[in-house]
Order: sequence, then structure tokens, then C-alpha cells
Amino acid sequence: MKLTTINLNISDGIATILLNRPNVLNAINHSMWEELIYVFHSLGNSSEARVAIITGAGRGFCSGADLKEVAWRGETLSESRSRIERNNQQLAREMVATRIPIIAAINGYALGGGVEIALAADLRIASENAKFGFPEATIGRFISGGASLLLPKTIGMSWAKRLIFTGEHITANKASEIGLVEEITSSNALTERANELAKMITQNAPISIELSKKVLNKVSLDQLETALAFETEALIATYTTLDNEEGVAAFSRREAPNFSGE
Repeated sequence: MKLTTINLNISDGIATILLNRPNVLNAINHSMWEELIYVFHSLGNSSEARVAIITGAGRGFCSGADLKEVAWRGETLSESRSRIERNNQQLAREMVATRIPIIAAINGYALGGGVEIALAADLRIASENAKFGFPEATIGRFISGGASLLLPKTIGMSWAKRLIFTGEHITANKASEIGLVEEITSSNALTERANELAKMITQNAPISIELSKKVLNKVSLDQLETALAFETEALIATYTTLDNEEGVAAFSRREAPNFSGE
């Protein structure tokens, strides 16, 4: 597959995946979903890489789904369900299932789908200027990508509910405090530190690492498919609401939405 929205480099057993739509803070469009799924699936079937790093070009890690993309407009609910399953949800499956550890090196904004990508990684480090948030409820949408399971598993149910219910943004320091990231670095040192962690992993026995990830995820994330199914149906349900129409329109106008609860 020709990669147009991400860059992939493999060197010394380390695969570096760069989300490369910096003009829109690496917002995820249809092509990026497809390319990420392809890359993680391919890495899992290759002996060339023993660990992966995913990061973003420019000022942000990933600002979530590209709300300006027109490809999905006019879909039937059945078509929307199929798209969510093969995009948002399939990426979570591939990242969790791939045999190699994934390090998310989070620079700048990680919002919505961007946090969901980071959650599906195995390790998360952030630059000091990183910002995190789930804005879905502020536009009348719902989380996806396994976040309903991965987020409370990572930071606990109370903080998970707070971030989802409020849509607030939190700093890298707060993210570290609640366990969303394991480490904070300066912006200039983020890439170097991610590579240091990756090299530490490549120096260990690959079969041991592969089995460790497989067993830990099997024990801890055995309800992932259930979570993905519930998320898909909840997200589809929001698509039929007036609040979703108002939220997306207000976002485009850069105005506060006026939700009716319908």
C-alpha cells in the first residue's frame, strides 16, 4: 500500500510511524485509518521490527477524527456501522493484537481518536506541552477505539468518566499524575527518549516480549470485543440525534453548541 498520510521507517528493529497531516494536527481521515491498520497488521507479520514508535508531525500527536472529511456524509446507518468497525475499531484490534510492543510518543495535542490511539499502545510518554482530552460529548458523539475499556483500565473509572463527561483538556503533568502516561520529557527530548525505550526492548528476548504482551493483554483486555461492539452501537445512536447535528455544525462555526437533548 502506498502511504500518503503516514510515514514508516524501520531501522535496527525499531519501526517509527509518523502521523503526517500536520496542517490539521494529524486529524484522522479515511486514508489514515486504512494506512495505520495496514502498517500495524504488516508489522505483526514481519520479523523486521521488534518494537514500534508512533508519533505525530508538527505541533500535535493527533487531534482525532477529521470532522471536515466529506466521505462519510450521506451514509446510511448500516454504512456508518461498517465504516466504524473497519476503521476506528479495527485499528484498536490491530494495535492490541500485533506481536510487537508499541510506544506512543505524544507531542502536543492528543484529542479523541488521538488519545484512543495512544491508549491502544503499550507504553505512553509525552512531551511537556502535550494536551489530552475527549471532546466527543461536546459535539454530540461517543468514544470509540476501545476507549470504554482501555481508558478506565489505564486511569480508573472515576477519571475516565470525568474526562468523557466534561470534555476537558488536561496537561501532560495531570496525565502523568492519573496514570495516562508513564513519563514526561521536554519537547526536544521526546524522540530520543522514545528511541531509548525502544532500544531497551530490542535488547531483550523477542519471544519473551511477544508472549508477555499477548498474555497481559489476554488477561486484562479479554472484554475488548464486547467494548468495541457497545461503542459502535452507541456511536451510531448519536448519529441520529439533533445534538450531533448541532455539535458538528457549531464546531465548524467555532461557536458553542446549543444542545436540546434530542
